[in-house]
Amino acid sequence: MRAAIACLIVLALCGQATLTAQRRAWWRDADVQRRLSLTSSQVTEIDRRFRETLEERRKNRIDADKADAELTDALARGDLSDVDAAALAARVAQLQAARNIARTRVLLKMYRVLTPGQRAQLDDIQAVR
Repeated sequence: MRAAIACLIVLALCGQATLTAQRRAWWRDADVQRRLSLTSSQVTEIDRRFRETLEERRKNRIDADKADAELTDALARGDLSDVDAAALAARVAQLQAARNIARTRVLLKMYRVLTPGQRAQLDDIQAVR
């Protein structure tokens, strides 16, 4: 049980690092715009799609971070039963999953603005960074 909880914590922290790395507004970077030959309408549309779900994604982040802090504190105190620890860990995992799904949905919406060639170039650019 403790190994499973520790694994969930590690996964949550990895997800946090990945999201932080993805937060950069790549479509606003002049070098990326030039390399992808993004039009101003593409930049505007990508930005619109990013912003339309921003509030939902912020709420997801706040909820997931709160639950993760709760779990971390509870584990540090050591006063949870196995059942309560499992329930709290499941809640953290569920909130992290909702956060990751929302992130994936917005990325998909943003990527749909790009041509297949631009998506391939973006993948190459992000692989280097």
